Amino acid sequence: MKIQVDLKSALFGLIVGVAAMFAVGAGFSTIGANDIGRYQISTGNSFAVMVDTKTGQAYGFGPISSAQYRNDGNFWEAK
Repeated sequence: MKIQVDLKSALFGLIVGVAAMFAVGAGFSTIGANDIGRYQISTGNSFAVMVDTKTGQAYGFGPISSAQYRNDGNFWEAK
């Protein structure tokens, strides 16, 4: 069995398919432009603080005995 392929139709289909992929890809984004740089991290001697710049919430990582960041009563709350 011999299959005839029309080169002009195949090329047209390929071009339409590639254009559709670009159109769909340009319409969707997994990361919003406002989320870039949202989290800021500062580290010190065995302690780190991460701040969510969108909400102002602070998160700490390190020894619990680190009283330097626990003195301010609302340090960890959203600003």
